[in-house]
Amino acid sequence: MSSKPQDRPALPLKGYSLMDYQPDPTVVGIAFETDDGPYMFVATKEILETLGQAFTHKAASMPSREPQA
Repeated sequence: MSSKPQDRPALPLKGYSLMDYQPDPTVVGIAFETDDGPYMFVATKEILETLGQAFTHKAASMPSREPQA
């Protein structure tokens, strides 16, 4: 896989699901819904915590698409 971001497809995220991963209770399944269908990943508790912090930090620094009241 290419390491250049412009060489990777950018699929709009439509939704997500978190689910227990039966083969291994130390990871969780994350399904991202896109126009091309779902993409499934598994992550450890540590990765989920890091992602949560990174997503929260990034979201706080982004402008909103919703009109300001």
